[in-house]
Amino acid sequence: MRYRFFHIVVSMLLGLGVSGCDRPAPQNQADRYPWQITILPDGGSRIFGINLGQTTIGEIMHLAGNQPKTALFENPGGGLSLEVFYSEFTRAGLTGKLVLTMAANNEALLALKQTALKKDQLESGVLQYTLDAPALSRIETWPVTSMTYMPYANLEEPTIVGRFGEPVEKIRSHEHAVHWLYPDKGLDLIVNDAGKEILQYVPPAEFDKLVRPLRR
Repeated sequence: MRYRFFHIVVSMLLGLGVSGCDRPAPQNQADRYPWQITILPDGGSRIFGINLGQTTIGEIMHLAGNQPKTALFENPGGGLSLEVFYSEFTRAGLTGKLVLTMAANNEALLALKQTALKKDQLESGVLQYTLDAPALSRIETWPVTSMTYMPYANLEEPTIVGRFGEPVEKIRSHEHAVHWLYPDKGLDLIVNDAGKEILQYVPPAEFDKLVRPLRR
């Protein structure tokens, strides 16, 4: 279910930009750039010091040095998904928007929905709930399972190849968007010639779940 919402977020991000910066906490030199993807012995991955499936929201707040925003999404079928995001997330001089997705049971998500401050309907028909401030404290121990990063600076194709290598496959999903797929890295890098590039990270073992909707 969560990867369906992953694609909803991508459609919202296409064509958008971000600016500004925040002050990150010091980190390992190997975790500074979006192309520095460390594959872990258990088959997971680490980006920006975030171990997908392990690092919690509370730990990410300590890493970033400030609090993120939260939003709860409900699809037309009633499925719920929680996302936490930083409009400005800076590492090694690169600033972008960072969206974090967590695995949570439906009971916990329903409890968050009941305390939502307001509800908005997106063009896709998905409902977006704005959560109250205490919601963040209730989810601090939840681990991040996947994330989306959209850098403020455009990534030209030669730069992408130089930093990430040649993709295993390319799939066009939009008039202006082509997905560059790196299954061994758990990375779907969306090259957008009408906006900013979007990088979707998942554990490599779960990459097929992310890409499956693109093949329909």
